[in-house]
Amino acid sequence: MPWKPTILIAEDNADSREMLQVMFESRGYRVIAADNGTQALEVALRDQPDALLLDLQLPKLDGLSVTRTLRQHPTFKDVPIIIVSGHDPNRYRQQAIEAGSDEYMRKPIDFDRLQVWLDRMVPREPRALVTSA
Repeated sequence: MPWKPTILIAEDNADSREMLQVMFESRGYRVIAADNGTQALEVALRDQPDALLLDLQLPKLDGLSVTRTLRQHPTFKDVPIIIVSGHDPNRYRQQAIEAGSDEYMRKPIDFDRLQVWLDRMVPREPRALVTSA
């Protein structure tokens, strides 16, 4: 079975989570999911995804807190993290960046823009095989 980059989707709305999962799987990603921030943190640390898409407002632990915690782990120093929210980017984008996210995207998500971003940021081979020059 060929390797696929793994993306963790942390979204408390089941319909949104399922829609994102279908979209990512159709574009060649392996998807793991969480419906709250505590679960997202546990799944991320266990499965070490290649990218994370975190809702800003998750139950138990918000997306900013998950991001801050993950950025303290060497494994997640360079893993792309996107915070998504329906809230005004003028109010939350800076907080998301300061927490350690690489991007803040407003819902509804522009999937074409997201795909371009992921194509640029997510490795296309396992991280263990990526060598530095």
